[in-house]
Amino acid sequence: MATYFEVIIDEDDATYAEQAAQAVFAEVDRLETLLTRFRPSSDLSQVNRLQPGQSVTVTVDLFECLSVAKEAYEKTGGAFDPTVGSLMKILRDNHGQMVNVTDKLRSEARARVGMKRVLLDREHLTVTLAPAGDRGADTPVLLDLGGVGKGYALDRGAEILRDWGIDRALIHSGTSTALASGSPRAPETGEPGRGWLLGTGGEWREAVGFGAVLLRDEALSGSSTRVKGEHVLDPRTGYPARSHLAAWSIAPTGALADALSTAFMVMSTAEVNDVCRTLEGVGGLVIVPRQGILGALAEEAIATPGFRARAVNIAATDS
Repeated sequence: MATYFEVIIDEDDATYAEQAAQAVFAEVDRLETLLTRFRPSSDLSQVNRLQPGQSVTVTVDLFECLSVAKEAYEKTGGAFDPTVGSLMKILRDNHGQMVNVTDKLRSEARARVGMKRVLLDREHLTVTLAPAGDRGADTPVLLDLGGVGKGYALDRGAEILRDWGIDRALIHSGTSTALASGSPRAPETGEPGRGWLLGTGGEWREAVGFGAVLLRDEALSGSSTRVKGEHVLDPRTGYPARSHLAAWSIAPTGALADALSTAFMVMSTAEVNDVCRTLEGVGGLVIVPRQGILGALAEEAIATPGFRARAVNIAATDS
């Protein structure tokens, strides 16, 4: 997953907490062997080798992760699409930098993209690749679960902690996605607080005043152009995302939050609003470029009290 995981547990028995955390790390390592496309023997690689019309039986974990990905694809109108790998492969050089391609080549790559081609049979745990339907586009897909796999691993980690009887914990993957269970106890009283306090925003913190979020039994994920530049492609157009400079999402699960923060980067602010109104427990915050001004469009795009309370007073500042 090309990142690191950290587990923070509020538990009196430090040894017990450490053992539970190690169980989470072991689960993350196991999922890596299933969900990565960089290992020829992985479950995902088997799916990527399917020709149109072929099927393969997969593990429950890959099936569930693909199910979340497909739901996010449908709920975002294709803005989140893990089959975008076909586009990425053509539009990036060996160093990961964007290159210029002809409109024809871009169009041909887009014809192969679409999570709608990935058919899931829950009863038999099978994945079938449907034909693209476009002439010359009936080729395999290139699934990449980088936009949802880390969040899914957090969800599985939280399940393991619950099995250990731990209900006050915070797990994050490289600080880009975090999942909170319960709330830590206050040192003074020993009583649970209102949630886990997360510092967030990075360099945006000073620019727009967005610096902290309280999480409790939900997940937070963020994506931006600051670290990797225009690394998020809009699968609907084949061009890099330029609608938002950064995006955050809050959702009931780590996998959904992970997927939505990526989708919010390429969606219009109005589309983000619609998703937040439609999906229960989902909220979003986006930062948009405006003629040299950084503005945070938060109030309408937010559907959770935890986000709204901290974002409604954000003011635009000179870039």
